[in-house]
Amino acid sequence: MSAYVEIPRPYESAPGRFTVDLVFPAASKRRAKEHHDVAWTLADVHGVEASTPYKVNPRWSVYEENWGNKERHGWLDMRRLRVDGPARELARYLVALERVVDEVEALATRAVRVFGAWKRSIPAEPFLEYEDASTMRTRAREFRARVLRALVQGFGARTRGAGGRDSSRPLWEQYAAVADEVWAAAGGVDLERADEQAVRVQLLRMVPDSEAGRAVVVEAERLVVAEAAQVEAERVEAERAIRAAEHEELSRLVTVAVTRAYEEAEAQQFAEDGQMGLFSMAEARGPVTLPEPQAKKPRRAPRKRGLRPELREAFNGAVRVIPAEAVERLWSDLAPFKVPSSADRRRYAPAT
Repeated sequence: MSAYVEIPRPYESAPGRFTVDLVFPAASKRRAKEHHDVAWTLADVHGVEASTPYKVNPRWSVYEENWGNKERHGWLDMRRLRVDGPARELARYLVALERVVDEVEALATRAVRVFGAWKRSIPAEPFLEYEDASTMRTRAREFRARVLRALVQGFGARTRGAGGRDSSRPLWEQYAAVADEVWAAAGGVDLERADEQAVRVQLLRMVPDSEAGRAVVVEAERLVVAEAAQVEAERVEAERAIRAAEHEELSRLVTVAVTRAYEEAEAQQFAEDGQMGLFSMAEARGPVTLPEPQAKKPRRAPRKRGLRPELREAFNGAVRVIPAEAVERLWSDLAPFKVPSSADRRRYAPAT
């Protein structure tokens, strides 16, 4: 899957012919147009038909076009390309398109690196006297776009000679020469080569919309998911094996260090005692092994100290009535506790 072109599933537009609507998602419109030109040029090589869709302007109206802001009715959408042709030719075209776009972008990146090396060289100093960092970033961006355009325009040429540079001109004006240099250094781009296995995968995506076709597509998607899961499992297993090997090596190193330190201390002690030791105590001791790392137990929340729950409930601000029996049981050694009551209280007290 290329990052410069989106290839949805082709559909059958006529008996024996399939159509695909390519999308070029580059952030820059100019860069998307260069990718569009690559796909357009490659269509002639593989014998398929390409056409650029027409995009209607949503702001257009008769009033806006004649008396308003002169809005156009629409224009060619250079971010999209419709390609149709026989199944196998279209499949080969799509497989080759992903590879060619990636290789052309790699050549443009190599040209930018050449430009960066030139900026840091001594011959570039006279041309950089009045240039600042912001200007050079803009020049590098423009240089890459022009190199990419030169590479695309050279697809039709059978032979390309490496153009020589002119030392009296800055390198950002010689993008065509740098494009020829990187093209010659990489040996060019093969526009016709396509991986047969990838072609078969594309052919599976082009099956007609039927029960058998859907079954084939579902099976292909299942195989892809299974392969991805297997790759992930192999990666996890490899990481586990690496961790186990590192733990074993660490245990061995610790064992060697501890044994050496113990033997040195033992020899020093025997030398002080006048006994040279008939045998080494380290030989009778088992190897030191490090325990497996254990998961840390979660810490318990600190227990709040203070009143017991029943006492906190008793003193939470609510009015509590303590029975007389409880008072007598708790404070039996004291005098009987009597609540003074007035004549009015006895008068209006409920009858028992």
